[in-house]
Amino acid sequence: MKCPSCGKSCIQDAADLIADLDRLYMACPDCCPEPNLDKRAPFNSLRGDMQPCPSCKKAPLDLVMVDIMKVLVETGLRDARSPLRSVGTPLVETGYPLAYPPRIGPRELIIASENLTRPAAEAIMERVPQVKGVILSRGVPGVVRARDCPVSWELLAGCDMRRDIIASIFGELVIYKSQSKIHIEFPRQGLTKVAILERLYLQKGPDSVVDGMCGPGTLGLTCVLAGARRVVLNDIWLPAIESVLLNLEANRTLLGIEKIEHLEMPGSDVGSEPVLVARASGPCQIEVYHGDLTRLFTRAQPAGLCLIDHFPGQNTDELEKACKSCREVVII
Repeated sequence: MKCPSCGKSCIQDAADLIADLDRLYMACPDCCPEPNLDKRAPFNSLRGDMQPCPSCKKAPLDLVMVDIMKVLVETGLRDARSPLRSVGTPLVETGYPLAYPPRIGPRELIIASENLTRPAAEAIMERVPQVKGVILSRGVPGVVRARDCPVSWELLAGCDMRRDIIASIFGELVIYKSQSKIHIEFPRQGLTKVAILERLYLQKGPDSVVDGMCGPGTLGLTCVLAGARRVVLNDIWLPAIESVLLNLEANRTLLGIEKIEHLEMPGSDVGSEPVLVARASGPCQIEVYHGDLTRLFTRAQPAGLCLIDHFPGQNTDELEKACKSCREVVII
């Protein structure tokens, strides 16, 4: 599968990726000790003698951030007295809970920051081999309601395709996303949303589920793993639906998918009337819609459980009313 962000081979089969996960960010026997730099200290007070490991070619995350900071200071975007944490948010290409600081190999880190320029981003890509992509971040990517203006971050250089490993009592999934278009939700041990889903299934085991604001598909596809016989995934934001389609393909083996039908691709980023974009068949029948959740059930059949994973602080009264045809509505 080609990456939709860069056209290269960023997309791996989920089962193959998970099988090799245990050694992804580990140090080798020849790696230097972890530097443990103070991220709040002035940059010009930090040591500058660290080097990548000559054996495995990986570098401590602190070293990568120091190298990025050097570029930002030289381009005038940071002051030499600024702390290392001012670089931005470092996102490893494959996100999963780690018990140790990661060692970063070539093109395994994406940087998201509010104060960047394209020339600086290109310089970072040229001089820091561990960086895969550089994103200018402002606000939260996505759209809350059809009448709202959508927000996207800007990919300044490289590729922004990331993947998160979602672990549950039902198994593991790999969730791909273009990080400039989908908000950051880095997986941690006992991810709250997945834990809520686990409790629901242990208590009731719903046979059919609607994931009404599905994003890249995390909760809905976990329901497939849990044994649901029918799952509907819907989102108003087209980049989220594009991620869902990618994740159906990547997790095909893990989900037991036998066939995927691509039906209709919408022309607008923000959906209104629901459009059935794709169907996947196997032990679970999966439907993918692009549209406003308040109108979803004019096209899709209701389910035993409707999940609403909304933006923080959003009033959900209208959404709950629109989903009342489902047996139970759960706000995540």
